[in-house]
Amino acid sequence: MMPINRREFLKRATALGLSASSAAALLEACGGGSSSAGGKVTVNLYHTIPTATETFWKQQLLPAFIKQNPGMNLVTYQLGVENPSVIRTKIKAGGDTAPDMAWLESGETGVYVQANLLPDVDGWLNSHPGIKQNIFPSLVKLSSYQGKVWSFPWMTNNTAMQINLDAFQAAGVPIPSQDPTKTWTWDQFAQACKLISQKAGMKGFLMNNGGNGWDAWLFHAWLGTDGGTFLTDSGDPGFNNTAGVETMTFLQSLVKDGYTAYSDPGKGYDPSGWYSGKAAIMANGPWNFPDLVNFKKFKFTVVPYPVNKQPATNTGGDQLFVFNNSPEKVAYEFDYAQYMLTDDFQVAFNIESGNLPVTQSATNSTTYQAHLKQYPFLYGWVNGVPYGVARSSLPQSSDAQLAFGAKAWDPIILQGANVQQSLATAAAAVTALKP
Repeated sequence: MMPINRREFLKRATALGLSASSAAALLEACGGGSSSAGGKVTVNLYHTIPTATETFWKQQLLPAFIKQNPGMNLVTYQLGVENPSVIRTKIKAGGDTAPDMAWLESGETGVYVQANLLPDVDGWLNSHPGIKQNIFPSLVKLSSYQGKVWSFPWMTNNTAMQINLDAFQAAGVPIPSQDPTKTWTWDQFAQACKLISQKAGMKGFLMNNGGNGWDAWLFHAWLGTDGGTFLTDSGDPGFNNTAGVETMTFLQSLVKDGYTAYSDPGKGYDPSGWYSGKAAIMANGPWNFPDLVNFKKFKFTVVPYPVNKQPATNTGGDQLFVFNNSPEKVAYEFDYAQYMLTDDFQVAFNIESGNLPVTQSATNSTTYQAHLKQYPFLYGWVNGVPYGVARSSLPQSSDAQLAFGAKAWDPIILQGANVQQSLATAAAAVTALKP
């Protein structure tokens, strides 16, 4: 018997109408698969899904997928803390536990593409136009590098303004619209911060103060509302122009005018200052949903970032990266991605996790819309998804964000430094990171 060429077999079988998983299973039955675990193809998935959601995912969602893919042995690994360097180390180490799929933020895309680790996700999506068109365009962009899609959005999130309605009422401040195209302006935001600081017994805005790239990530949103871009596709700094100067000058003015309180050092993401009434407005994300549904100290809602030129927010969330380890593994990985993008998965997983669906049909589904009506503050984040600003996927993007925080954000916001000079210094540091 002639040996089976795995890649050619899978190509021909799928061309004849077999699903990727069925083709791979047939290949194994013919003795041509790189199988283990009782003849099944083992696929290793590394993730950092929070414990409660992980339990739900394994008990409520995975069984249906596993039943549909009996030839696959899906092995999941909990990393605890999302650290891209851990995945890189495990990829280099290879062996039976090497990652075949990973849940990570999009910033690793350029690194993986340059290392030739990823299969043709763009081609797969183009051959499944219904799936591609259903993903929010802002998330297709987030999943892309140099004009091609390289990963699948698993879930998404962003930040928006959580506001203390009691403080707004005490200060006589109107409640902004949750529609990003009709919401408040920068001037109205500043006026709200001023009146709350004068009349409500707290500061207007909880200004973020450090946190491993958190400052730069939030700045993406502010800069986006002024029509700016943090990093160009070629890796040049995009924040030291007119939009960047306007944005940082505006934010610095809130501090200088005495309308802000600081988060704890290095914990810009920590919402405790808002919960405790230190300030009435805070930029944060839907991952706080489990705490917010039980919060009773004051009435609140969530509204978009204030707009200067256009609606914007910072797009976050985690991607499913599939690695090009073998044709039969890739076939199953694409099957998992397809399952992950179904309405049933997107609605159930994101209601449970507090994050947001990545597809338009899941967002518009009866079940998810009922969830929004039960917890209407979520509209502040959900309505922002189409206006998300994608962070750069260039290999140096993470270092660029840290350089911005150290050279621009901290001096300008914490020390009152000259805006233009600090941005120029940060721009030079970012330019030096270009390969």
